[in-house]
Amino acid sequence: MTSAAWYQDFTRFVQLKGLAERSRQTYHGWVRQLARHYPDEHLPDLPPERVLDFLVHLQDDRKLKASTLNQAVCALRTLYRDHLGIAWDIWKKIKFKFEEPLPHVLTRDEVVLLLRTFRDGRYRAFCTVVYQCGLRLNEALHIKPVHINGERLVISIPKTKNRKAREVPITPRLLARLRTFWQCHRNPEWLFPAVGRGWKGSGITLKEAMHRSAKPMSEAAVWQAIKVAVAESGLSKKHGHISTHTLRHSFATHMLEGGASILQVGAYLGHSALKDTLRYLHVTEISDKDGRAALDTLADP
Repeated sequence: MTSAAWYQDFTRFVQLKGLAERSRQTYHGWVRQLARHYPDEHLPDLPPERVLDFLVHLQDDRKLKASTLNQAVCALRTLYRDHLGIAWDIWKKIKFKFEEPLPHVLTRDEVVLLLRTFRDGRYRAFCTVVYQCGLRLNEALHIKPVHINGERLVISIPKTKNRKAREVPITPRLLARLRTFWQCHRNPEWLFPAVGRGWKGSGITLKEAMHRSAKPMSEAAVWQAIKVAVAESGLSKKHGHISTHTLRHSFATHMLEGGASILQVGAYLGHSALKDTLRYLHVTEISDKDGRAALDTLADP
């Protein structure tokens, strides 16, 4: 299927839309899944009822979440409506009820425990940046030394989810830690370079492997390191799944508890809508005492 002319045209169309690499891969993946679901069909000629049947299969048989179903709809709508120019009215009829669970956060002490559990300093440094800057995994992986401004104490984040560049502040202490970490490998391109699976058998040191690397650390390597640290720290007994996004959620919550404004935290996180930041207000540890103290400050006519 991937060699078919129509699929090659579709991949070029998606490329020209200027989407992020991960979004392009997601779109291609859903089209391939549709092809596997109808192996004997020519997808450009598929009637809308068959596309709806596929979406029903994803919802009822595979029990996918609304957010995942929405990804499938976006990909297939891009294929049929935007690329092939087929004017179906089915897209207007598809509505999903999205669940909005509260963000999963750690306490400050739990964050410290997790970070100190990492045996490898690379992952401790990486997750420290994720937490103290509130970064997404992919944003942190692509930090370059040139992105760090020591005079202004900021890190520039050019590669973001909504494709908007932003700056996040760092403390002098974090700046010193990052400088020390970079001096351990001095990779000219990446702050967190990969080392590759075969470096141990290559006869070079870890420092040399990091210095020579042309790629940033992989997502899979970070996931595995966090999985091990969570298990060794004992946090899995209380929290179960913990990821870099948990650290990002914890950053937002702890910043609000520390007195930062909701607008400022949203800017640090790179949110495009205020509602995305407001949900952190539901998990901040503001006590009843604090609330009653605030009541006493209100005007009493």
